[in-house]
Amino acid sequence: MRNFLIGASALVSAALLSNAAQAAVTYVPIAFPSGAVTLLPFGINDDNVIAGGYTDSSGILHGFYGHPDGSDYVTFDLTDGSQAEARAIRNDGSITGLALKSGFTFGEEFYRSPTGTVKLLKNPNGDVMDGVAQGGNDKDLYVGDYLDTDGSTRLGFEGKNGKFRGPFTLDVAGITSTNPRQINNKGHVAGGYIDSSGIEHGFVLKGNNLITFDAPGAVAVTTAEGINDQGQVSGLYTDGSGNRHAFVYDVRTGDFTSINPGNGSTAQEAWGINNEGLVVFDTDSGASPFIYCPHKKSQCPTGASAASVHPANGKAPIHPFNIP
Repeated sequence: MRNFLIGASALVSAALLSNAAQAAVTYVPIAFPSGAVTLLPFGINDDNVIAGGYTDSSGILHGFYGHPDGSDYVTFDLTDGSQAEARAIRNDGSITGLALKSGFTFGEEFYRSPTGTVKLLKNPNGDVMDGVAQGGNDKDLYVGDYLDTDGSTRLGFEGKNGKFRGPFTLDVAGITSTNPRQINNKGHVAGGYIDSSGIEHGFVLKGNNLITFDAPGAVAVTTAEGINDQGQVSGLYTDGSGNRHAFVYDVRTGDFTSINPGNGSTAQEAWGINNEGLVVFDTDSGASPFIYCPHKKSQCPTGASAASVHPANGKAPIHPFNIP
């Protein structure tokens, strides 16, 4: 088991969270898979291939991946009857995620190889893990969490090629939940943890240097969902009204940048980020989810022709399982 020390910058809270001045920002709408009623994108690799889940008209969840214009989407399900949701896709096409199944609080975790072979992830006791398996790197290392045998504590872990590699721990007193979400090619890990007061904080672990942070304006929840090789972190926080807001946090400068397409949404959630700084995120406006592309349009991937509304009532739900 590894132990980590808290670095000098143990708590980072930037002065302001704002739409920082940038050369250009483009919001690329993500196409819905055929038959989809709701769409939940979570991962994006360096080829701008996204991965996630969608629900059909019967409310059944399916996994999918492909480019955001929908031209080459591949959908998949697990053969054990569970409902798959991809949470991350790596450059080799391997996918990690969770699948809804009776008897699981969050979902059974899985690894899908580049050739489409699916392995259920198991803990050292041989039990299929109940939790979230998420982002990884080009060495096929990935991180996630799983529910402990006490039924309430979530433990962090590292995996490789569909196998449990070891526990992931943070040297912080009183943690009740450790939730690593992404490991980059430098071995830096980003995620969130819940302290003894029930407050969730974001973290970035660089070797033995632990940086914890709360987004400006955050109340109760700040969590990281992705990190790229440049140290840009994607994530979300909740305000005093419980609304969710998406952000990019730059570990190098301590700056926060908000992500909001200005579509009238009152909640935004940022998920995976790639090495070009592109972030997949969703909102509660009912419009298609987007890719936040911090470049001019010509340098961004092609998305859906329009931000279509699904379903007819105009209110596609924020992630229905409420798993930050």
